[in-house]
Amino acid sequence: MNRVTRDQLVTSFDANNQPAIRVQQGETFVMETNDRFATYEGPNSAPEAMETLKTMAGPVYIEGTRPGDTIKVEVLDVSLPLDYGWIGATPGRGPLGDKIPEFRKTKVAITDKGVLFGDNIKLPLRTMIGRIGVAPKDGPRGSNERGEFGGGMGNCQITKGATVYLPVFQEGGLLTIGDCHAAMGDGEATASAVECAFDATFRVSVEESLSLSRPVVTNETEVMTTGEGETMEAATKMAVDAMADLMVDKLGVDYTSAAMLIASAADVRTGLAGNPPYTIRVVIPTSVLAL
Repeated sequence: MNRVTRDQLVTSFDANNQPAIRVQQGETFVMETNDRFATYEGPNSAPEAMETLKTMAGPVYIEGTRPGDTIKVEVLDVSLPLDYGWIGATPGRGPLGDKIPEFRKTKVAITDKGVLFGDNIKLPLRTMIGRIGVAPKDGPRGSNERGEFGGGMGNCQITKGATVYLPVFQEGGLLTIGDCHAAMGDGEATASAVECAFDATFRVSVEESLSLSRPVVTNETEVMTTGEGETMEAATKMAVDAMADLMVDKLGVDYTSAAMLIASAADVRTGLAGNPPYTIRVVIPTSVLAL
């Protein structure tokens, strides 16, 4: 099976990044992410550690993919190659930043039954891919950026069984992933979640029935649109607008009806709530809207 190995790393979403591998549409492949938190000791870390913190796996060139396409990225499986992860808390970050006197990094054990925080607290496994995107149309974007190309959406539902639909801006798409977690709560509001190395298995194809300008995420029960902004209100409006556009296109309703459907059936959930730019997702049941 074709594989992006843990030493094939980039620090941006960028059309100039050389492909780590090339795959055919419909081919199954694996992307390995590294233990990027291992040497990080807070905002004053050594330059090498700060650079490692930015690293992502990829990119993957998908043959036959052209600008204007929408790709369907199926997350077939995820696994955790190491039996530990890291949680970091930083002064000034998020709502509790004023109560954190100094940077602290805690090593936690990862088992098949959950994440062990100290001797007596067990957290449920909630594996997720924090950053997933393609090469943007307008130049390189940093690993922590997000936008119409995807990037750091912070969507806890991007895990095994999810499908991520992404608009394509460059030849081959150039799929890149990173910032993976063994467990993360919606919002990741107060500290880093459980940062860890990750192996994810994908299958990618062009989705002829969709023409998207922004990412859409689906699983067995939900369809999700995303938004980002310097305020929660701006991020929410972007995600709601994207959901309304999708409803108008796929259900054949007008925007007034879309507003009624969103108010009645959709949830607004946080993606990243600790610091701006914030991310929001609007979630609708597949019983209302299915792709």
